[in-house]
Amino acid sequence: MFAEVGSAREWTRACSSAFVPLRVDAAAPDFRASLRQVRLAPGITLAAVTSRASSVMRDAASIATSPREDVLMSFHRRGTGVVTQNGRQARLSPGGCVLYDASTPYTLAFPGQMSEFVLQVPRETIARVGNGFTDLTARVLRPSAPLRALSALVSSVDMAADRRDGAEDELIAESVAPLLRASLELGGVGAEPPIEAELLAMALRLFIDERAMDPELTPAGLAATFHVSLRHVQKVFERYFDTGAAAYIRTRRLEGAQELLRRRCTVAEAAHRSGFLDVDTFSRAFKREFGVTPSGFAAAH
Repeated sequence: MFAEVGSAREWTRACSSAFVPLRVDAAAPDFRASLRQVRLAPGITLAAVTSRASSVMRDAASIATSPREDVLMSFHRRGTGVVTQNGRQARLSPGGCVLYDASTPYTLAFPGQMSEFVLQVPRETIARVGNGFTDLTARVLRPSAPLRALSALVSSVDMAADRRDGAEDELIAESVAPLLRASLELGGVGAEPPIEAELLAMALRLFIDERAMDPELTPAGLAATFHVSLRHVQKVFERYFDTGAAAYIRTRRLEGAQELLRRRCTVAEAAHRSGFLDVDTFSRAFKREFGVTPSGFAAAH
């Protein structure tokens, strides 16, 4: 689903269709907003949302007319906002994550331009967090390894792809529930449980696949991003991918360079755009990986 609108009324229709029935108020006459949503699995969707200043409300009347047992989670990327539910307020800022429940009235208020990902799942997906669930809504979730992995997983989804990879979307959806439950269990006081190695492996892989051509991407940076040790990152790669983290990054860069050469990029341009700092290093790595020089590959393709 994709929607690009220029009024609060159109935005109300778009959001109600994508998420749950609700109402939008926008003060500025030049209101603009866009929404792109993908279905990862039955009942599980992810949306990329941008809008100018607005207030989004799901009230008792909307709930009575269209009751839903869905849970929504905002991964805020830009701007600020406030989530109000169950008598509490949570302030949204870039990097923050907040949960809210479609079965209870809530308000989302954004004073200016904003951007966020919104993950929507059936409430039963996270039922195992226990009776304290309502205490977790409208609260900024505490940073943790599972939450960091979930954020990376969400960010890795190619929202603009013309054709969806059903197998990959299903794999992502299967990983959402345990990561979300682990993130919510850390909403209270207690020791941080370790993230499951298999889930971490997939999150690391998706994170690298999304950012492999960034020359600043390193195994140490991965460890810092996911709040684990560098040694743990290396062990995960050796176990699940039979290679090291640095080698995996290099391979993904070289595969990206192959595609650039197929598109008639020069060798120097392919080296630079795929994340290599100099052409000689790129050429040697390319020949070791594929048995042919970049120029030879380009000429053959």
